[in-house]
Amino acid sequence: MTHAASPYSQLDDLIALRFHVKPRRLVPQQKLISEKGGYHQAVRKGRGMDFSEVREYTAGDDVRHIDWKVSARTQKTHTKVFTEELEKPVVCVLEQSPALFFGSRTRFKSDLALQLATLLGWVTFQQGDRFGGLVFNHLGHQWVEPRHQQASIMQFVHQGLALQQQLKSPKTGSTQFTADATAPSLWLPMLNRLQQHLKPGTRVFLIGDFIDCGDALVAKCAQLKRHADLSLIHVYDPLEAQLPALGSLRLSDGEQEMALNSLDEAFRQRYADHYDQAWQTLHQQLAPWHLPLVAISTDEDPLQAMVAQGILR
Repeated sequence: MTHAASPYSQLDDLIALRFHVKPRRLVPQQKLISEKGGYHQAVRKGRGMDFSEVREYTAGDDVRHIDWKVSARTQKTHTKVFTEELEKPVVCVLEQSPALFFGSRTRFKSDLALQLATLLGWVTFQQGDRFGGLVFNHLGHQWVEPRHQQASIMQFVHQGLALQQQLKSPKTGSTQFTADATAPSLWLPMLNRLQQHLKPGTRVFLIGDFIDCGDALVAKCAQLKRHADLSLIHVYDPLEAQLPALGSLRLSDGEQEMALNSLDEAFRQRYADHYDQAWQTLHQQLAPWHLPLVAISTDEDPLQAMVAQGILR
């Protein structure tokens, strides 16, 4: 329900997302790791299920939890007992930098990122967990303490909208962080700030543009993964991945223009190869740490995309 006339997200649309996620739940982190993190292992059943003890089997116990090794040793059937974690905070770190103020189809990347974070907020709220996070752009940041309250989601949404409204062009302009506020240079200090708030066992979603993120950012993600369940959602526009054959094209960042001959097949192939190589490099950087990584495009429906990518079920 994006307003085509505006490059900015609309509050009414973000609130309305709540009514589209009622049957949805977050997919367990272990399943997401096995499918998107390059690590294949047995997936634990259930939400937030942690092993507690082994005891003798009684009528009504789930046969899938029978501990066959203990049963063979004792000659009596034993079952594993699991305890359910009632609450697990979900934290979103949302980028709203000038690099996301771009879109060739349907919506801007900044709008897509905020919609994805809002969807995660509503799903988290309805399944009984706490939601909060960190929103940032090239000018500042805002932290929202995770709580199981609708007010926390609305606070996060309003902060996201406020920082998004500060975006005027894909160029960075002035910044209080670095002289050249590229996405990687913004992400690293934000993850350092996140670490100050992070509690063990928190589920963290990083939402932004991670192409050319650099080794330092990957190392920081690996460090955070020791204490939290970390996943990355990369937002992109189709024009960044592939150039259509539409003749002479002019791209502008609001200040400068660049002419491209999109009918040159060799040039289009080099263009596509450049993005594909950057995407493969990102996968290779994250693979040793088994960090789930998904990509969602501006021309996709945000909710359907997160279901298709295995983040929601």
